[in-house]
Amino acid sequence: MTRRYWNAEIETMATDARRRLESERLRAQIDHNYRTSPFLAAKLDKAGVAPSQIRGIEDLPLIPFMEKSEIAQSQAEGALLGANQCAPIEAIVRIQATGGTTGQPMRIGFTRRDIADYCEMGARALWAMGCRPGDIVFECMNYNLYAGGLSDHLTFETLGAATIPFGVGQSEKLLSMMAAIKDDVAIWSTPSYAVRLAEVARAMGLEPRSVGLRKGFFSGEPGIQVPGYRERIEEIWGMVARDQYGTGELGLHSGECEHLAHVHFGGTGFAVVELIDPETGAPLPFEDGQQGEAVYTSIRREACPLQRMRSHDLMQVFTSPCACGRTTFRFRVLGRSDDMFIVKGVNVFPLAVQATLLRLQPRVTGEFQVILDRAPPIDYPVPITVEVARDVPEAAHAALVREITAEIQKANNFTSKITLVPAGTIASERKTRRVVRAYRGEAGG
Repeated sequence: MTRRYWNAEIETMATDARRRLESERLRAQIDHNYRTSPFLAAKLDKAGVAPSQIRGIEDLPLIPFMEKSEIAQSQAEGALLGANQCAPIEAIVRIQATGGTTGQPMRIGFTRRDIADYCEMGARALWAMGCRPGDIVFECMNYNLYAGGLSDHLTFETLGAATIPFGVGQSEKLLSMMAAIKDDVAIWSTPSYAVRLAEVARAMGLEPRSVGLRKGFFSGEPGIQVPGYRERIEEIWGMVARDQYGTGELGLHSGECEHLAHVHFGGTGFAVVELIDPETGAPLPFEDGQQGEAVYTSIRREACPLQRMRSHDLMQVFTSPCACGRTTFRFRVLGRSDDMFIVKGVNVFPLAVQATLLRLQPRVTGEFQVILDRAPPIDYPVPITVEVARDVPEAAHAALVREITAEIQKANNFTSKITLVPAGTIASERKTRRVVRAYRGEAGG
């Protein structure tokens, strides 16, 4: 019988046992941080907190927050890995970088144990998502500095999947290779790339369903949780699509199971997640349905641990039992606080805009970009570029623009200025930037 979980002991662990494990590892981690990083030690010293005061995860609120910008600044000033480096360079065997859609990449170091832990978390998530030994997986993330390429490739190998390191680019060659394989295949990519790849297939004269792409493991963008987006990808390809959430800083993989009840946290034993009020920083109760900003703390990281790092990801957690038997909490990402924009007092997240556009399929593809061309306050119609389906005649474009404008106003309570562009213009092989702050000099690509 095929095993149900990658790591049953961890994934079905009772709450009390999990808290004991987390607290034990947290104590060891804080001691490690204090001894090896003057930056992390100074955080505690300034707050008047001794490492011995951190006895369990209930003491986390005693620890001051850290921000990604602090690490990025220390790297800009010449530090190879930044102020939170806690392992000597002799112990570090890999250096990669975060792959966010904005800002400068942040370099991250890994020891051999850090890499093994990364792969363990990834295998838990992928197993929940339905990946199995024997699957042929085309890995279509970027094989350069970013963890989505090389490091995520190794998580598939850890699980036992036959992994093809294809990378990004050369979509026609990718489709030709997939179509030439007699067995069904799978893909690891951003969800928007699955949409883009279908456009390339049709331009080649290939019906996407004939390619044999039957499993999709998607990450890097939150769109697959938007109602209608997953269904569209599955319909186009005849595949089963599953969502994964990960963080480059921690390798914190979380994947959804067959019940599609949001992603299961995959970092048990490696990291602890808190929820805070994003405005005040006050801790929020970690209970079913609670929403807040996620804060991450490493509890088994040698090279570059995070000590209460604010993610600026707003999430909702679910602690009720899942039918799959996993006891890990589940969550959905509501958006990033730095992706949110405010229009005349209304908080707007890109996912809400995407949900509105997906209701207008098939006349639009669902791909879009918000272009903020003036600094706040945003008291003007928000420019939004929207992909129009290829079979919509140009004569119908004006009416479609009016309809999109009205639907966004009704559903999201702000006025927009819609520009239609051809299908395939926005969706790409890399992460699709949904909000472009052109007034800061950001580019849309």
